Amino acid sequence: MGVSHHALPVSRLLAGLCGLALILLLCVAADAAGGDDDAARPQARLVVKGTTDHSEVTDIIAAFMKRNPEVLVQYSKVLSTELFDDAVKYPTAKGAADVIWSSSMDLQIKFANDGYAAEYRSPEAEGIPAWARWKDRAYGITAEPVVIVYNKRLLREGLVPKDHADLLRLLTDHLAVFRGKIGTYDPEISGTGLLFITQDVRITAQTWKLVAAMGRAGVRLFASSDPMIDRVGSGELLLAYNVLGSYALERAKREADLGVIFPSDYMLLLSRIAVIPQAAAQPELARRFLDFMLSQNGQSLLASHSLGSVRDDMKPAIPGYAGAAKALRPIALNIDLMTYLDQAKRQRFLKDWKEYLQPR
Repeated sequence: MGVSHHALPVSRLLAGLCGLALILLLCVAADAAGGDDDAARPQARLVVKGTTDHSEVTDIIAAFMKRNPEVLVQYSKVLSTELFDDAVKYPTAKGAADVIWSSSMDLQIKFANDGYAAEYRSPEAEGIPAWARWKDRAYGITAEPVVIVYNKRLLREGLVPKDHADLLRLLTDHLAVFRGKIGTYDPEISGTGLLFITQDVRITAQTWKLVAAMGRAGVRLFASSDPMIDRVGSGELLLAYNVLGSYALERAKREADLGVIFPSDYMLLLSRIAVIPQAAAQPELARRFLDFMLSQNGQSLLASHSLGSVRDDMKPAIPGYAGAAKALRPIALNIDLMTYLDQAKRQRFLKDWKEYLQPR
């Protein structure tokens, strides 16, 4: 999704202000914990940039700083495309990232594959499945299910799908119920949405029948998970397909009407990928932070925010994993993720998407 030349400086300003706010918050916490001992005050700054909300990373950053009192972590939330572009174009600029942590799996693998990521064999690597590592240059930090959300108050039990095939059947047999009441990602404007639907097609060609059924039901398209969850919670939508589970699970903790379905036939797992740029100003601290994110302690802190653990020895980390272990389909870290960065291939896929989506 493009960003206008007028909007870009504003987004960078807001990201910088958010990062500053997080620094100030963590400094206050550090002062409260450490008193006035000058020796305990931060002597080095580690710059971490990512796509994850501040509320979900505050705990892990605070815990890392407590373990490393000489380090101040500066975290900024940045749009994934801007994150990639800045790291490639301005790798040594003031404030450049020492760690890049993004849910844009394709761009992270491209960054590593193009030689911009430093090679590092983390001592935590042995506890991480092979699908979550790429040539010791990129590490999957989370394991987040891709789910279906629905309104528990408005959708009666017999109309709640158990899996993808069941959703297709329900949209076909009960079209009037769901017409104008379902949502999903728009892959034309959302890289995450494109990733999910292309992975669906890779797993089963039946996905195209589901896309056609959603088209007949007048599916509404969105750029991100949050507005879909908002509309399901309000009752404007009955159901939303291919929603990022970490967001849905956090919202379901607070919203009684929001139900989360873990498809029993297969369930995609997205991982937020961390890389250390070759040009990192603080490579040793970056390696230390990466190790902490992959450690049991770090993974537990992330899991407390529904960012599921990627470690082999910590599953099930979130509700739904235990009953659907055989259904898990992790999106593996490999060069196949770059397929639809090729504009011609992307356009061919989107052409098929739009054709199947047209009501017939």
